[in-house]
Amino acid sequence: MTDALPALSRRTLLGGVATSLAVPAVPAVAAGSATAHAASAGAPRSRPGKVVLADDFGPVPGWRREGVVMRTDLPWESSLLQDPCLVHNSPTGPVFKLWYGSLHGIGYATSQDGRRWEKKERPVLAPTLGTEASALNQPSVVPYDGLWHMTYFGVDGGGAGRIHYASAPRPEGPWTKHGVVLASTAPWEDEFIYNSSLLYDTDEKIWKMWYTAGKIASAGGEPRYICYATATHPRGPWHKHPANPVLRPMDDGGWASLGVGGPNVRKLGRDLYETRILGWQADYPSRGGRLLSRDGIHWELKRADLELDLGVVGGDEDSMIYRQFTVVHEGREHLYYNVKNNRPGWNETIQLAVRDDAVEIVDPAKWTMTQGGEIPTGASFEVRDRGAWSLGNAPGHLPQTLQGNVPIDAPDYEIRVSVTPQGNGPADPDHVILARMTGRDSYYYAGLGSWGHAFGLGVMEKGRNRKLAGVGSADTIEPGRRYDLRFVLDGKNLELYADGARVLRVPDPTLVPARGYVGLQTSNGTARAKFSRLSVALR
Repeated sequence: MTDALPALSRRTLLGGVATSLAVPAVPAVAAGSATAHAASAGAPRSRPGKVVLADDFGPVPGWRREGVVMRTDLPWESSLLQDPCLVHNSPTGPVFKLWYGSLHGIGYATSQDGRRWEKKERPVLAPTLGTEASALNQPSVVPYDGLWHMTYFGVDGGGAGRIHYASAPRPEGPWTKHGVVLASTAPWEDEFIYNSSLLYDTDEKIWKMWYTAGKIASAGGEPRYICYATATHPRGPWHKHPANPVLRPMDDGGWASLGVGGPNVRKLGRDLYETRILGWQADYPSRGGRLLSRDGIHWELKRADLELDLGVVGGDEDSMIYRQFTVVHEGREHLYYNVKNNRPGWNETIQLAVRDDAVEIVDPAKWTMTQGGEIPTGASFEVRDRGAWSLGNAPGHLPQTLQGNVPIDAPDYEIRVSVTPQGNGPADPDHVILARMTGRDSYYYAGLGSWGHAFGLGVMEKGRNRKLAGVGSADTIEPGRRYDLRFVLDGKNLELYADGARVLRVPDPTLVPARGYVGLQTSNGTARAKFSRLSVALR
């Protein structure tokens, strides 16, 4: 585990109570002051209870990514293809109709199979109004009553963002603009009404719109809240719901902690709505999630709602996941979404993923991939061979982390996981279990190689890293060997077992939250390990 000072390893930092005995690679019991103090406090109960989280890292239902289906290739397009919106299988014309933004215009493309697309050469909407002078994009299109209806985003020269409305007799236009239909009216909206999702509710005979408002100031103006409004006609007047914002960020350190945005709402039944959203964990990155609601107004956002995490370093999805749009084609869900990559400059492409019953991915309902407070460089784990493998692809000072998405509603539990270090990193491999996490900067950790020891245990408290105990030398950890670890937390008593033998025992009262999360981490950015056979059981 590395401290907040990025270039330093734990072995170079001052810690708290630690053992320093010479022991074999897998010691039976670690002696010393930490062990003695724990013994006087009483040993934890030995019998685990209900299993609240388990992962064998096998295939799970999820999105099978099929890569880029559309990229910039027309003179009017910028380097960005943004926020796809689709109409699928309408009575006339091609099977797929897609509108997309490219910063200063909205384009239109069609397809018969959803993979090979033909773009209209010129944008179907370009800036002509003062309220669109700085940006025009983010379309949402609904066919109804013989017309095609579009809400879209425009920014004026002063930076104010508003929702506009246009209509057309055909999907490709010509589109008639009707101007601004929704603008900021409250201070918390920050003069920035952004992504819109337009829907005509045939049951209630009313138009509905979900949209974003407010800015994450530290993240370049990315949206913070999702709101809701209704109208009898898309020209307005639109009436904002008094409970706005209807969806707020989690504010718990999870994948949607800082902001939410990019709604795309479908009505799946008379009393069932679905939305795809974006979540910002910090300033960056954003990832995709799915929520359900009975009325489209009351939504519950949880960590386990994550559905689409980042792609691996160097790929097309290694920086940001943006707005997602789902259609059902030939009995299978197809997800279209735009992404940002970390190649030079700012590049966005439109991707396709297809729902599959068995995909080898890190289960997003259980884990979020994250590397640290800095801008990440893509996913740092992959699933294969019944294991979650840290890839060793992060900058050297950034940890590779699977942050838990399943809440553990008790302070006392035990975590079991097998860890197989790969031996490609330095002598301080630092492959650890995270427990009692209440944020990215508060948790206990225990495992292989911490602080230069064969086995180490420590605490991160509000970003301050402190060693609690350690035994042996990290040099004795054998690459390619599987270590079966068990981390037991019972009140202030902490124990680490390796291959059935207790190797560390120490008391520490720093973190005893009623609710927390667990995690897995290779704390060195270039080291690799396989984590397998994980379970969390209450005590």
